[in-house]
Amino acid sequence: MLGEGIALSSLALYLTRLGATPVTVGLAISCFSVAQMTCAPLLVGLSNRLGRPPVLRICLAGAAASSLLIAFSGSAAGVIAGRTLAGVFAACVPVAQAGVTDVLPKELTALGLSRVSAAAQLGVVVGPAASALLQEGFAAVGLHPDKCLPAVFVMNAVFAVGVLIAMALYDQQTPHESVTEEIVERQSSDGSVALNEESTDMGILRLTQPMLRTITVVVGWTAILSNSIYGLFAPRFLGFAQPQLSATYSAAAALMVATQMAFPRLVASIGEHRACTLGILSVGTGIGGLSLVRVQPFHSLLYLLNRAGAAVADTATAALVARSSQGREARSRNLALLTSTRAAARIVSPLVSSTLFQMSCGGARVPGALPFVLAASCAMAVAPLPSLLKRAERKAE
Repeated sequence: MLGEGIALSSLALYLTRLGATPVTVGLAISCFSVAQMTCAPLLVGLSNRLGRPPVLRICLAGAAASSLLIAFSGSAAGVIAGRTLAGVFAACVPVAQAGVTDVLPKELTALGLSRVSAAAQLGVVVGPAASALLQEGFAAVGLHPDKCLPAVFVMNAVFAVGVLIAMALYDQQTPHESVTEEIVERQSSDGSVALNEESTDMGILRLTQPMLRTITVVVGWTAILSNSIYGLFAPRFLGFAQPQLSATYSAAAALMVATQMAFPRLVASIGEHRACTLGILSVGTGIGGLSLVRVQPFHSLLYLLNRAGAAVADTATAALVARSSQGREARSRNLALLTSTRAAARIVSPLVSSTLFQMSCGGARVPGALPFVLAASCAMAVAPLPSLLKRAERKAE
């Protein structure tokens, strides 16, 4: 995810220098999500057969290869190929999620998932800053400006290989296989809610996974609005320049990482279902409110509320997916499908959001607010779903 943070902050300008059109730039951004959507379930399924560590090593090697391909291609086609390869091996996130649910007891699942989410978010947060600092450093030592960003991708590949070596050394020193199998066996017997047809015939439990994927689609839509479309909204209606935008994004990203770290305490206090509902309500209030309230500091506070809520909702949804899946393979498959669904939403939602934004900029009572208000309405509509699942689980038990 460090490579993803570098790419999102730097590739648009780099591709423009290579003569790419805006459509090509959009293709380079979206191909990552297309590849992740397609390949995440496949690689997670492979990890069920080979084990999590071998597939994580494959993902690290693939991340290094994708960075090197971008660095040495020198053409827009090569960059697109590298981004696609990076999306293929971005399955490291659901594989890692499945891994922590394998080795941790039920009461620590939320802790493990929150740490994986925080690490993934931190990679995206650190990536832009690392890219800027490294490019300045390479320029200071006399590297040609056109070679500075490719050199950053080379350094990212070196970092990925370093993590791969460290992981291999750690695995050699840690006799964890038998311990993992023992914990998996214990969890398979008592670590998840029994949702089979023999225990209950309630249709709502059969729709648990689709309901949770619906939540992740809605929250994913708000993430697109909070980044891509907000980059159009804030300069036009609040007079933000790039420094204000960058500061807002950075503050929100730091808050999301902090929220992930505090997530286990929240779950311990109110439970996964209520945490998920709280996160969705915060997202809906924040994303809708920021488009209507354009007075500072209330506008920025609503933006931060939205992003903090998204961090809670995303991790709580993953925890509920793990909780409601029977057995190791079903759990990993459902976590992979959750990631795949989120990636699919990132392909369609930018186009829909930008179209709605443009439609509402002329003649609307609150210009530019339409996509934000619609997303908020969707969030409020799905907010009761975790409570419905909780009630159904209690009846089943």
